[in-house]
Amino acid sequence: MVGATVSASAGVMNSLLGKLSTLLDKEYTKHKNVEKDVMFLQRELPSMEAVLQKHAMQDELDVQLKAWVSELRELAYDIEDSIDAFMVRIEHYSDESAGIKGFMNELVGIKGPRDCIIKLLTYEADSGPSRQQLKVVSIVGCGGLGKTTLANQVYKEINGQFDCKAFVSMSQKPDMRKILMDLLSQILGNGSPMCFDEQRLIDKLREFLKDKRYLIVIDDIWSTSAWEIVKSAFPDNNLRSRIITTTRIMDVAKSCSANLQEYVYTIKPLNHQDSSKLFVKKIFPSGCGVPQHLKEVSNAILKKCGGLPLAILIIAGLLASKYDRKDEWEAVHNSIGSELGKNHTLEGFRRILMLSFYDLPHDLKTCFLYLSIFPEDDLIVRKQLVWKWVAEGFIRKVRGKRPDQVAESYFYDLINRNMIQAVGVQYKGNIYGCRVHDLVLDLIRSLSAQINFVIAIDDKGYESSPRKIRRLSLQASNLEDQEMQKLVSNQSHIRSLIMFRAFKKAPDLFKFHALRILDLSECNCLEDHHITCIVNMFQLRYLSLPCRITELPEQTGNLQHLEVLNIRRCMIKTLPEPIVKLGKLMCLHVKSGVKLPDEIGRMQALQELESISIPCNSVRLIEEIGRLTRLRRLTVETTSTTEKMGDQEVRFREMLVSSLTELGRNGLESLCISYPHGQNFILDSLFGSGCSLPKFHELDIKNYLCWVPRWITMLSSLVHLCLSMYDIDEEDMRVLNGISTLLFLHLELRNPPEERLVIGCDGLRHLNELHVFCQHSTMPLTFAPGAMPELHRLRLEFGARETLRMYGDFDFGIEHLSGLRDIRVDINYYSGGTDMDAEAVAAKDAITTASIIHPNRPLHDVRMHVTMMFTLKEAAQSKTLIIQKFCENYSSYYHLSLRHGTSSLGLEETTYVSSGNLAIKIRCEYGKLIEIRIKIQEIRNVNVRKCDILVQLGYGMCDP
Repeated sequence: MVGATVSASAGVMNSLLGKLSTLLDKEYTKHKNVEKDVMFLQRELPSMEAVLQKHAMQDELDVQLKAWVSELRELAYDIEDSIDAFMVRIEHYSDESAGIKGFMNELVGIKGPRDCIIKLLTYEADSGPSRQQLKVVSIVGCGGLGKTTLANQVYKEINGQFDCKAFVSMSQKPDMRKILMDLLSQILGNGSPMCFDEQRLIDKLREFLKDKRYLIVIDDIWSTSAWEIVKSAFPDNNLRSRIITTTRIMDVAKSCSANLQEYVYTIKPLNHQDSSKLFVKKIFPSGCGVPQHLKEVSNAILKKCGGLPLAILIIAGLLASKYDRKDEWEAVHNSIGSELGKNHTLEGFRRILMLSFYDLPHDLKTCFLYLSIFPEDDLIVRKQLVWKWVAEGFIRKVRGKRPDQVAESYFYDLINRNMIQAVGVQYKGNIYGCRVHDLVLDLIRSLSAQINFVIAIDDKGYESSPRKIRRLSLQASNLEDQEMQKLVSNQSHIRSLIMFRAFKKAPDLFKFHALRILDLSECNCLEDHHITCIVNMFQLRYLSLPCRITELPEQTGNLQHLEVLNIRRCMIKTLPEPIVKLGKLMCLHVKSGVKLPDEIGRMQALQELESISIPCNSVRLIEEIGRLTRLRRLTVETTSTTEKMGDQEVRFREMLVSSLTELGRNGLESLCISYPHGQNFILDSLFGSGCSLPKFHELDIKNYLCWVPRWITMLSSLVHLCLSMYDIDEEDMRVLNGISTLLFLHLELRNPPEERLVIGCDGLRHLNELHVFCQHSTMPLTFAPGAMPELHRLRLEFGARETLRMYGDFDFGIEHLSGLRDIRVDINYYSGGTDMDAEAVAAKDAITTASIIHPNRPLHDVRMHVTMMFTLKEAAQSKTLIIQKFCENYSSYYHLSLRHGTSSLGLEETTYVSSGNLAIKIRCEYGKLIEIRIKIQEIRNVNVRKCDILVQLGYGMCDP
């Protein structure tokens, strides 16, 4: 508790001291008495900070000192707010990210429990009709034992055997409607369902699942009442469907498994051997084992951890930084206490977690506490989290590094210490995001609330809010509008406001003058008039807006401290010209088709710009881009030429090449670009000219190419490459093999070669991840023995019938990829009838078999997608029935619409309508319906009648 109090105080103190230095460096001190006051604060605050540092490691403070620390923290916040307001008034009127250290390739002690649960789930354990019945297996055990990890491993191992699958997490007070919506969304697999009440969602799930074999995981159930609600959504259809639940409560586990004790699996702590293996892997990844002089103390520490994996990982993360200092290991051992080793109490775990928390550097403590602002089980995206830390002022300046780079090192440090859980581990050890274990979240929320660092309002409610809320997270789905307005009223001191739910009514934002972070991206009730007040939020650093916003206020350019502006979900078409005055803006994210101000070159702090649509902008803007000397990531779209460009088209192209060349010299790292067919010279001119690109490592070309550019081998730092190809041949593969630095390769292929292309052992030796998408074309690649030894992830998409007809089999040589851990395959085929396509089944069986016989037993997910063809004449035969049937079964799942016309009128010829498990493609010409296609995803036994399509001939589709 003390460490949290002191760290939160130290966090604001660091920011405050930096601002005092800025005040003295600039001309603010010319104002009367300012210099004297600033120097006084500079003398006094460091001594206060020293006292904070002195008490940071103490477990307890006396009452008087604790009150002093609390008052100091609030005083620091108020001083910083006053300084920021003063600076605004005066102005108004006058690289590298760390990888994962010791990333574990294997889960310790998981194989036995996993195989046991799979045996319980599979029908071989039963006989007679009971084989076909729905079966529920419950995993029960205390928090931190690895129930979720075990359930996830079982899920990944067997989900390919089922037509439908879903994995959802509950909480102590679950939002059942949200959980049911999540289930429906995952099961349908192609979008988010519309808003229904609980019973309607249950009815939709039952209707959809009645003839499907399904696998469902319900994680972390806390009550039988919650189970009874969710259970009612799953029909027992005698198709050998399976449900896995996890819980900490034995009575709940028995209830889930119909009081059949044989289907309740009690997860046990790790034995000493597995505990030691997990412990050693984390601290000594080289495999050298525990040094002799540390063996006795390490065994004593493991005994106190009691076989709890989460506790072992957190303690190991702590000790990894101390390595072989016996005295420090003994100090850790003496601090743990003995509760956890005896009976796995929550208090014992808290002591371990607090020990690791105290060991964090002060800046890292503050960043760790900030995670309490996110909802339980939320996927926290790394890049968004990093920029929020920067905006909050938590990141110390490090010479030679950008603030976001320092923040990323903090993120990876927390991963390495096992304080947060990595999600989406990518090539080069990069991580997409993280989750916070619920035990950890409970603790840091408690700490944050006690010291008024973050107040999170979720469905569990809140007791009372402090007089001055500093950071507010609104997560409760049941929070009444009146209650929310009362909560945010008179809170002009709030520094961060993040809304994680779509509330019916927008909050009143006019009084939020001290905001640094405003994230409303999930608050879809907001419209343009709700955000007019943001122009008065002069301290704003981070702004993210929702989809219904159509324009930014002109005065947005007055937000001189704004660092991140995310409007990629908005319907904005033009950015106001004054926005170029945002001299500190580092990230600008807009969607395609937005017109940017011509003088964008004035925004010298820009590091990320996504995206620029060339047809919507001027030649002047393209020239100005070249002036953005700090730009690191850029997305450019030149996919269409318009009449507006006319005679200027050549000028556009020349200026684009010139600007990209200048950006490359100045350190551009990533480029995503699309351009019209036949304009390859844009990139040929840029990369083929021998231009120096010292930091360039990521290239994504969206257009289809006729060959792999030969200059691509000159990009000496390239690690990430995405290409779309009309054709590919052996020469193209030789060029790709010549990129020795490549770690990630994504290929989209349209036309297959006559003979398969073999990837041998002479190239792509360091590739970690390969995607090959052929849609309804053939899969033309095969892997020879020794190919790509470091490939961990493989994703394929191809047409089953086309591949079989072209090459005669589905032997891709997957078994030769010695490092493979994970494979995902999407198999497409057309069908005009109701029977399963034999070629698709054969393709799925071949992929599954190759995965099973692979020495690594990689996780495999094989999905089949069928497109069914119906002619207009066939559909017209029963158009009355089809309207009724479609509206009853499917239309309420999704918003449906149809736009028809011809390309000469600038309108779309085709419309895709997702409905349930169907994706319907409708083609119209001059308002007349020409063709219907239905795509059915992940259906094992296809049985779709023609009356399942809604058609209103001559008028298109009705919007229900």
